Amino acid sequence: MRKTDMGKKGYCIICHRDNQESSDEHVIPEAIGGCYHIYNVCKDCNSRLGDHVDKLLLNHWLIKAARYEKKLKGYKGHIPNPLIGEGNLSTGEKVRMEQDDDGKMSVRLIPTAPEVSDDGKSFKIQVDAKDEKIIPKIRAKILKRHKIDETKERIVSDCQIVKIERPEVLMQFAIDLKSYRLGLLKIAYEFAADKIGRYIDDPIARLYASILHDGHPDRLDEAFFEGDAITNAHLGILEPIIDNSNTGCHILLLMNFHNKLYCLIKLFDKFCQVIRMSDSGYGEEGLVWMAMNDFVKHRCDFYNPVDLARAITYRSSTTFKLKDEDQTYLDAQKGKGGIGFACNKNHDRILYDCLGNPVCTESWLLQNLEESNFVKSESYTPGRIAVAYTIPWGYNYLCMPERKLLVVKEITQVYELRRI
Repeated sequence: MRKTDMGKKGYCIICHRDNQESSDEHVIPEAIGGCYHIYNVCKDCNSRLGDHVDKLLLNHWLIKAARYEKKLKGYKGHIPNPLIGEGNLSTGEKVRMEQDDDGKMSVRLIPTAPEVSDDGKSFKIQVDAKDEKIIPKIRAKILKRHKIDETKERIVSDCQIVKIERPEVLMQFAIDLKSYRLGLLKIAYEFAADKIGRYIDDPIARLYASILHDGHPDRLDEAFFEGDAITNAHLGILEPIIDNSNTGCHILLLMNFHNKLYCLIKLFDKFCQVIRMSDSGYGEEGLVWMAMNDFVKHRCDFYNPVDLARAITYRSSTTFKLKDEDQTYLDAQKGKGGIGFACNKNHDRILYDCLGNPVCTESWLLQNLEESNFVKSESYTPGRIAVAYTIPWGYNYLCMPERKLLVVKEITQVYELRRI
């Protein structure tokens, strides 16, 4: 892939021109915690993407809500509040939701036009308590407009200062259902172009670069979006290995399915969009690359299939059921402390026959029961697998220190994955 470093001249993956001055491009916008940088976008394209592409995504109401929730500041150091704007009280008055420098929200009554009599000698002014100081100015304007000298005329004025306690505000918000996708397309394209060397010469890649260079949402109908990013926002992607409850990160996946390349973009828990990136596969079927952008830890980690397999670990443990009277005995011993089962140096419990002779280890027995189809039940939850085995008669644990044999009826093997 033609690539360059910031400050040097090289090939731009957006305008497809060579010998262009490179810049620091955030694949995921910095305003939402993007820590993924590339340096093969020229300065002019970087600026255009910020003004015409990233802005559409960052101005989406759901993204503003996520930034407010996660306290993510923008370029100017401000955290956007999606609830700032105009609305109406339940009684009909127009108000504005405001926020001070400390982030505290308040309601301000929007001043209405004063009610003035035809001769201008009687009027009513209604303002918010915060705007009390503007009353004299409004009053003076009314008198001037009607050419009234208040030193010679009797003026009847009714000035109401309104302080709203615990207001119920009704507001309407517009949700963009299309234009924001241009920002998602940019993320997917730059991810694929960065991680797959020959991707930028793919026919669909060329199409996406052209759409992004133009920066017009009208061209989004030319892209291959799969499903809707908003309705799929809680899609469980790779649930066994990814902790989807962690909303402090953004996830990008490049995947081959049926010899086609796809990219999945998951931002916060607000958007999850799949985009077809190519009608050709790039590598083996399944995962090609994954990026996890953690905006809390300010880092972005990348995984190919081998890296992912190494990153995922699991631990196994067993639980058991004893014969009823033996379980009663064990429960009584637990309060005394200092008890346990006989095991080998690898902490693998040893099973004994009815005469107290060692027969096998627990792990050996479970392996043979698996092969002999002695599985009683299996259960699967995200990151956890539990397999229960029915134990044939004659297998016992040796309870120490009293060396009492306890009959085992059932053993459950539990595997717990450490998700990333």
